[in-house]
Amino acid sequence: MSDDFFDELDELSSSVEPDSDSPSERGTSAGLQKLASLVEDLNRDLSTKTILNRAMSAAIELTGAERGFLVLGSEDGQWTFRVARNMETGEIVDAESAASHTIIRKVLEGRQPILINDVVGGSDLVKHHSIAKMQVRSIMGAPLIAKGKLLGAAYVDTSRLAGVFDQTSLVLFETFVQLAAVALENARLIEAEQEASSRYRRLQEYLNTVLNSQPYGIVILDPTLRIEYANPQAALLLPDARLKPGVEFTDSGWCESDVQLIFLADLRGFVENGAVRPRTVTKGDCSLAYSFFEVERTDDGRERVGVVIEDITMQKELERKLIESEKQTTINQLAGGIAHEINNSLQPVKGRVELLTLRLQQAGVAIEGGIDKDLETISALSERIEKIAHNLRHLTKPAKPAFEPVELGQLVRATVDLMESTTGTLRGFSRDGSVSPHRLEINIADGLPPTLGDAHGLESAIINMILNSAHAIREKGEGVLKLTAQGNGDHVTVTVEDTGCGMSPDVQARAFEPYFTTRAERGGTGLGMSILQNVAEIHGAELDLWSQEGVGTRISLTFPAMKVEAPAT
Repeated sequence: MSDDFFDELDELSSSVEPDSDSPSERGTSAGLQKLASLVEDLNRDLSTKTILNRAMSAAIELTGAERGFLVLGSEDGQWTFRVARNMETGEIVDAESAASHTIIRKVLEGRQPILINDVVGGSDLVKHHSIAKMQVRSIMGAPLIAKGKLLGAAYVDTSRLAGVFDQTSLVLFETFVQLAAVALENARLIEAEQEASSRYRRLQEYLNTVLNSQPYGIVILDPTLRIEYANPQAALLLPDARLKPGVEFTDSGWCESDVQLIFLADLRGFVENGAVRPRTVTKGDCSLAYSFFEVERTDDGRERVGVVIEDITMQKELERKLIESEKQTTINQLAGGIAHEINNSLQPVKGRVELLTLRLQQAGVAIEGGIDKDLETISALSERIEKIAHNLRHLTKPAKPAFEPVELGQLVRATVDLMESTTGTLRGFSRDGSVSPHRLEINIADGLPPTLGDAHGLESAIINMILNSAHAIREKGEGVLKLTAQGNGDHVTVTVEDTGCGMSPDVQARAFEPYFTTRAERGGTGLGMSILQNVAEIHGAELDLWSQEGVGTRISLTFPAMKVEAPAT
């Protein structure tokens, strides 16, 4: 606060005798009645701004002053004018220049009221030109003290007459200022409480926003495992659970009973050891992981445990694809080495067959009795083995298939003949209607349109379909294997159906997974269905699998037929 017009306040008297011209209404009884009325009005609205304005207006009315000033302090020790008012003209804009800073400072430093009832008449004051400029005749000031705490100071003055204020005025003024200080302090406390409540609400809203925006489900459990809180994401991840406060989490229906036992064991381990690795559970088509965290003690001293639930379905799928990719890479590396060894051993066989045929012809030996057919079969199978070896390193996608028009009906018949006479897979399957536990039925439509495809790849697909059905029938002990090739508009469908042992839902879900097999102990490799799926993808064919455990299996491949242009006339 800047210096004012008074240089030496110590020379001033803090009080003077009251003027004999004081109005009679300044009497003690009338003053007390007005004081009571003003205090009642002051306490109507406990807000700091309202109290300050009403206190200043009331102080001017109570003392009959012309002007009033009210200053308040801050925590850093600075004092500022909060209200400055003139009874006739209203608000005083430049309070810093209009008020006596020295008197206000004296009130604040001494914490005592001050009454100067004849400023101009004081011989030591007339020397100050600032007093003449202010034309102040009487001044009163009193500190605002509440509960021993100095809040500020109130200051009133008048320029009309000397002796306007007397000791009664000072007592009333000081009393009112003290009551105003109490009201002001109460208002401050109320506003502080309101601000604290507002901050608490904002903090609660912020925490709720944070919790509700989490991608994880969060559930807070009390020591009895009852739910105290569950965020919306938890309800989304566990749609069938009752996640309401007071419900026991183990009775909420969030998982099966066997998972509950594991959950309780993990929770016990967390409470005892403070750390448990996240556990993964399956719920429907989703994979969920749960983990625990400790909640700080609350006012009741009871510990809480938080449960974090995370949807890791996509993560598991990515892990599965990564493992699958690594597995396929390993398979291709292994297949490359196997293919190399097969080719090295196969070339002499092919050469010997050709050399044997040539020697028999040169020696004039008649090739009859099926020998010629055997030699042709050996040569054809050698070429097929060579193609298989070539494609071993491309198990997922056979490299550069040789597409050409293929008549699927003929291909099915040729494949069946091969598997009956050479591989022996279909040996023992009767086709003549005779009584046999293993029967083969073939239904191939005439005049099927050709389809564009790789004959070797299609033959491999049909062989794998027949092999799986034959194994299923033999495992069951009896059954019928049906092969069908039918046209359907612009498509040709090849179906292999059996009445074998069928597949369980779990096996059916993994049927096309490379290296997955239920016949590992009987020499199964788990590659047949994977090859079948890849052949379907390469040829743009629709692959359909139906199976029921104990009933049988049906696999169909539907190919687009080639459009045969009509000959020009």
